[in-house]
Amino acid sequence: MNLILAFTILLFTLTGCATTGSQSPQQAAQSAAILFEQQKFNLVWVPAANNGISGAMASALIGSAGLDSPIVSSIHQIIAPASKADVRVAISGANSSFAANSAIAALNNTSTMLPKLQLAFIGSKSDSEAVRSVVEAKGGKFLHSTPDGS
Repeated sequence: MNLILAFTILLFTLTGCATTGSQSPQQAAQSAAILFEQQKFNLVWVPAANNGISGAMASALIGSAGLDSPIVSSIHQIIAPASKADVRVAISGANSSFAANSAIAALNNTSTMLPKLQLAFIGSKSDSEAVRSVVEAKGGKFLHSTPDGS
């Protein structure tokens, strides 16, 4: 659990200013705290692809990268215990589609059901439905908020 906390803090440090639009990691954390009714949770902030590929291309490629992608692997490590233990995780990022596809890739690379997973996606409504579908197919509970809190 300390490793997850350390990773989350590192992720905040590395990507704190990489946001676009009005959402920041701190705002995503506030939205998640409301969704989880102030219970403990992990926040995964997915940075935007800044290596020259467009957001749409990066979003499309993340699924095929699977667990070879550091962000997908990190999400996978956080959600995997939800087959036996309560796991609350919020996923958001600078690019809603990229964050959604990262979450979907992590879930798709989990071979077990995740009945104790509560996953909050903080991103666009259009991206949330795909995440909802995969979370619910794994037996988890899905929560959603848009970056503006609606």
